[in-house]
Amino acid sequence: MDGIRNFHASALNALRNPTTATSMRARLESQHGFTLIELLVVILIIGILAAIAIPSFLNQREKGQDACAKSMARTMETSMETYYVNNNTYSGGTVGALNAIENQVTGGSCGTTTTISAGQAGTAATCTGTDPGNAGGYCVAATSAATSGGSAHSFSINRSSAGVITRACSPVGKGACAAAGTW
Repeated sequence: MDGIRNFHASALNALRNPTTATSMRARLESQHGFTLIELLVVILIIGILAAIAIPSFLNQREKGQDACAKSMARTMETSMETYYVNNNTYSGGTVGALNAIENQVTGGSCGTTTTISAGQAGTAATCTGTDPGNAGGYCVAATSAATSGGSAHSFSINRSSAGVITRACSPVGKGACAAAGTW
């Protein structure tokens, strides 16, 4: 309590002393602010940094969405192979059957607009049909929440009847889909 009283007393004495008050006033008046040019330069620098950072951030978000869809396609591939081990056929390996094996195989897992499909083997980034059938191969696909030019990014894994695995994606050259249309 004595420390507070001493502080207040010394502050009041400094203000009552004309020499101290004058020197404080002179010091405050000698302080200059920033000029308009200096403020504009700072704002310009902040704007340039934002112009660089924001597109990088948006690109990272798209990469994350694509990575989730690719992970979903790989999970579906593993589930389809497990289905084959259990049933000795790919026929009947629908999305529902894959979900019964691996509960992470669901649409909407990578964002509200993501979709998954299982069907017959092909070469497109999306699967045809809803059941692999008895052809000895299959296709599993996942669609990312990311879009380029209005087209959603799709990633598929196709297994031919000869056992050859191919990965296709679209749109070609956008997001995590290489210019060759593979991933």
